[in-house]
Amino acid sequence: MRYGLLTDIHANLPALTAAVRCLTAQGVDRWLCAGDVIGYGPQPNECVAELAALDPVCVAGNHELVALGELSGQRCSRRARESLDWTREALNPDSRAYLAALPLAVEVPGLVMAHGSLSDPEEYVRSEAQAEAQLARLASAHPSAGVLVLGHTHRAWLYRQGPGDQPERSADGSARLHRGSRYLVNAGSVGQSRQRERQPLARFALLELAEAGPAVSPVGVRFFAVDYDHRAVRGALRGKRLPSDSMHVRPGTLATAARRLRRAPGYLARQLTR
Repeated sequence: MRYGLLTDIHANLPALTAAVRCLTAQGVDRWLCAGDVIGYGPQPNECVAELAALDPVCVAGNHELVALGELSGQRCSRRARESLDWTREALNPDSRAYLAALPLAVEVPGLVMAHGSLSDPEEYVRSEAQAEAQLARLASAHPSAGVLVLGHTHRAWLYRQGPGDQPERSADGSARLHRGSRYLVNAGSVGQSRQRERQPLARFALLELAEAGPAVSPVGVRFFAVDYDHRAVRGALRGKRLPSDSMHVRPGTLATAARRLRRAPGYLARQLTR
């Protein structure tokens, strides 16, 4: 089974269209979306309609929950709150009904998917310690699942549970996954890059699982980062009087340093065990 994996689309229609076109060309049996279809961007109804047409397995992100009044916006940034105020008024009845029906987490054969973490759509799972805790909980609550799919961080990440080397991606962004191991997969953000890059790219992934006797086991994952018409999105943001940088929030120096420090202990431990 080949899953097209999308997350954090954030109402960016050109980015979503580019991601769907790329993954369709690769061959997709089923679509997954780890939430945040809306928020930040200028095309919430268009993105909901395009996503719904794929008939995906989808979970609610924190932006859906805030826009629908099911979650407080206290933990959101100023940019997020401003965009959600606009989004709340812009959503049409069909979009609102689709988003309101989304679960917080879902299990399909071989994997479990949520937005932030298994228990909190607003939790950022960024460190190896957090990943280990999430995969331990996955093993306890969903012993047949070998993959946990999350979003929310806007960072593509592949993490294997336990000691030893982590999977390495090849030049085309692909990595092999092994039967008997558990993995956390975050495809990165389709619609709001938070990378240091000149122009924003749409990020997504292709995840392959296979039947192994009565179980479903991970086979491989390939990460993508592709161009899209960012100028059209910037113009649409201006037209809606939304912040023009909402589709590309470059990390500051302090944020970059903090992210590296969070991962440094695990990295050093792996070096010492080699």
